[in-house]
Amino acid sequence: MECSADGPAFYSQPVVVGSDPSLSGRVQSGGNPRNSGLFDQEALLSPEPDSAAYNSPVARPHRTSQLSDAGSYGVTGLSNFGNTCFMNSVLQCIIGTAPLKRYFMRGEWKRKLLMHNEQRAEVVIEFAQLLELMWRGQYSYISPSRFRLAIGDCSEQFGGDDQEDAHEFASFLLDVLHESLNHVYPTPLPEREMTPDEEMQFEKLTDRKQASIQWKRYIRRSLSIITSIFQGQIQSRLTCTSCEHTSTTYHTFTELSVPIPEPRNSNGACGANVGKTGRSFLRKAKQNTDPMLPVNIYQCLDAYSEIEVLDGDDKWICPRCKTRRKATKQLKISRLPQVLIVHLKRFSTRGHFREKLETDVHVPTQRLYMENYVTPGAHPSTMYNLYAVVNHYGTMSGGHYTASVFDELREQWNYFDDTKVFPISETQVASPAAYLLFFVQERAKAK
Repeated sequence: MECSADGPAFYSQPVVVGSDPSLSGRVQSGGNPRNSGLFDQEALLSPEPDSAAYNSPVARPHRTSQLSDAGSYGVTGLSNFGNTCFMNSVLQCIIGTAPLKRYFMRGEWKRKLLMHNEQRAEVVIEFAQLLELMWRGQYSYISPSRFRLAIGDCSEQFGGDDQEDAHEFASFLLDVLHESLNHVYPTPLPEREMTPDEEMQFEKLTDRKQASIQWKRYIRRSLSIITSIFQGQIQSRLTCTSCEHTSTTYHTFTELSVPIPEPRNSNGACGANVGKTGRSFLRKAKQNTDPMLPVNIYQCLDAYSEIEVLDGDDKWICPRCKTRRKATKQLKISRLPQVLIVHLKRFSTRGHFREKLETDVHVPTQRLYMENYVTPGAHPSTMYNLYAVVNHYGTMSGGHYTASVFDELREQWNYFDDTKVFPISETQVASPAAYLLFFVQERAKAK
């Protein structure tokens, strides 16, 4: 493969990964606190700005300096095929996840790859080849053309020419990797549901015991490298306000989608984006010139886990009262993942109108504390450090995605805009454009 250090690398021919060339073509294509020890190095990039991106009021990071070497180890850009910045930014963050990178670079995926779904298996093979090329450090940027073709064969949504949602693509890609690398195959039949008597006994157990039982039920059917790194567990508890009977369920998650509260000014008033209508309200909003107080990530997590009251038509049929009762519902994390992905819900629909929230959410790059959002005994380590961010500039109908990733080897943050890669300061990382946040658990520093 001939390519200058400054030119793109195309891998139109199969690339042999690791020491097992038999995998190449197995599926027909076309079908300080920072020194956690987890990250050897990461870097990302993103695409040329899409036309609508320049309508964004959010300022984009400025170049602070040029990377000293065009083809640096772990710092490789990706070509944009028109509207594939959503794919590029997500790839940079996921490929920049050190434990996943090590898993693929060591070739461990070859022993686990399931071939029963050839289209999904092809995505995994192309992902592995792309990851190795990006971490070789030979090219300043490469063209992920084969990976994109594999994605298109697997999903019509992400194989077209339209701009897609980065959050949806991240969920899709992690799901494909999870299913294709599942240790448990063939998948056993689902376990039977608990009887009412068993549910009553289950509710008497501690939160920790309940969570452990349900997690073991889950991994008996579904266990992969994605489970080990990205998946956690949510507890959902309903409580009858009349008799205090509870009903507790558990489900796994790969990312937390959290709402963004309305910013308030120093007088306690919300911004104009509170769902009210009418010209009088708009006039008052314009007259209010007090600066808005910033929203922080903890307020988003508070909103996610706040107690919801079920009343009126939403009343719960309490098994003990045997009638519809007012109840409360609350979500808590019962198992924290090694890597926590937080999705800031910036896109919303109000009636016939769709809008994007440009609220500046303050996010700590170090020491995100999660102890207020977990069940008792959920995990001994609840502290996280930020290592990657997917940014979105522009509107819902058009815009541009970029990524920021911490490079532990060089101890700096890098900004990835498709083929362009350059360092940025830590203060530029969590901007009003932040959309997906990738945190690594502090306990992982010993790994």
